[in-house]
Amino acid sequence: MKNELSMAQLKFDVWLIEQLQNMPAPGLTLEELKQRWAAVPGHVGGLSRDKLTRHRQNISKFLGVNIEARDRKHYSITNPEKLHLASLANDLLKSIQNYAFLQEYKDLGDLIQPEQIENGARYLQLVGQALRDKRKLRIRYQKFADTEPYDAIIRPYCLKAHQGRWYILAYKESSRHSNPLQTFALDDRTQDLALISETFVPDPDIDVSTYFRDCFGIWRDFEHYPVRDITISCSPGVAQYLRTLPLHHSQKESPFREGEEGWYSFQYHISPTPDFIGELRKWGDEIRIKE
Repeated sequence: MKNELSMAQLKFDVWLIEQLQNMPAPGLTLEELKQRWAAVPGHVGGLSRDKLTRHRQNISKFLGVNIEARDRKHYSITNPEKLHLASLANDLLKSIQNYAFLQEYKDLGDLIQPEQIENGARYLQLVGQALRDKRKLRIRYQKFADTEPYDAIIRPYCLKAHQGRWYILAYKESSRHSNPLQTFALDDRTQDLALISETFVPDPDIDVSTYFRDCFGIWRDFEHYPVRDITISCSPGVAQYLRTLPLHHSQKESPFREGEEGWYSFQYHISPTPDFIGELRKWGDEIRIKE
């Protein structure tokens, strides 16, 4: 019963955010929310002001998304920037949505085949503890191009997922590189990872919220691939894919169509690393890079 209640709570939290996320001002009243909730197939229980308050508090605590009635009547999300494309709250929301769906329809078995991030899952709790407590990690790591692994002490700054893999952005102590801030993949390259008792004080000049902002994924090399504006043109079919799943948060679409084919143009402000160019080229002749 407890698990069912938890699932019902998760589903309601997701539903409430979905109702308010793109709702224009002034928002929705309690009565309007009651009507919408009653129309949800299989909804559990009614909607009272106390229930709404509890869920608003849960959403604020776990996602950092604030739902308030500033005019004491209409409820709205007062910090919508928390749900922007690249935000942690947005990632958490999507994870909750997927989890709730998979739990509800798990009896369908192989009829539902979600994409999974398998690599690195066994290290997530350990890395999370290191990030929370500002503790160092001992890592044994072997790059694909190396013939032997090496041992290092690292100071973790953030954990980032990209294309089915988890990565740690960390300061590598005693590094011979000009930039000791490196990414470590939590896949077969990480042969061992352990938490040590020594703590560290994060460098205030390292802003993890913007570190990968101009990158396609985790490849950050502004010296060889300086950030610049890139324009592409693409077929109507590819344009639909790009609109529904942007390649980068900087993606902007031009209002003008090109030539007799009626192709669309998109602009990016990004570091054009080979992984980004490769992502574009996978569409073949349906995308042209105009630089």
